Amino acid sequence: MRSLFSFLLLAVFLSSAAAQDEGRKIRFRTLCFAIAPSADEVTVSGDPTLDSKVTIKLGRRLDSAQHEIVVMSRKVLLGELVINPEGKPAIEPIAVATLPSSGNQFLFFLVPTGNREGEIYRCLVLSDDSKNFPPGAFRMVNMSGTKLRFAMGEERFELPNGAIKIIDKIRGARADGRFAYVAQYKDGDAWNRLSTGFWHRHDKIRFLQIAFLDPRLQRLRMRGYNDTLPIANAARKRREE
Repeated sequence: MRSLFSFLLLAVFLSSAAAQDEGRKIRFRTLCFAIAPSADEVTVSGDPTLDSKVTIKLGRRLDSAQHEIVVMSRKVLLGELVINPEGKPAIEPIAVATLPSSGNQFLFFLVPTGNREGEIYRCLVLSDDSKNFPPGAFRMVNMSGTKLRFAMGEERFELPNGAIKIIDKIRGARADGRFAYVAQYKDGDAWNRLSTGFWHRHDKIRFLQIAFLDPRLQRLRMRGYNDTLPIANAARKRREE
């Protein structure tokens, strides 16, 4: 009996080791808040051997094209493909993405750091699957350096710096999905206006809103993106069926 138990433990260990050697297959997209100079094309890999890599164009538009690679750890490098002093291919990173321990769909949101060399982008990794970010929801991301306050329809909430909030439903939205919003940022003891207007929600589209301190202009900005990935995934699933 002990021999059988030892054999089973060994089998589990070997299976786990094999799974680790195979790595994790992920799908990802990239989105740039702004394009840094001379850095519009990058090679992306999370495999030290570079057997799994992809070269992509960076852009400020959020599209539904996902790229697929196999990663061997939680670090993914984005940068220029070069030959190192040992004569082997390597990536000189302009950004580094740190993946969460689970999940296989991600959005790499790149924000210029203001650096002219090295890591010229800061990379925020967001889960990109419909379970964590469902269709019709708003994802609010605060990278502004200060606390934010939002009024969205009848929804009221504050968002600390670095926080992310998913809002599935918007109370007070009209039948066509339109609702008023007010975004404010805290400056000392005062709340100042960041942005106001109207947003629309749609049951099949996700909405990403990101606040950030623009290093070039040295002022807070907020940018929104309508994400049609759920529609594209549904269409792809129908084709596969």
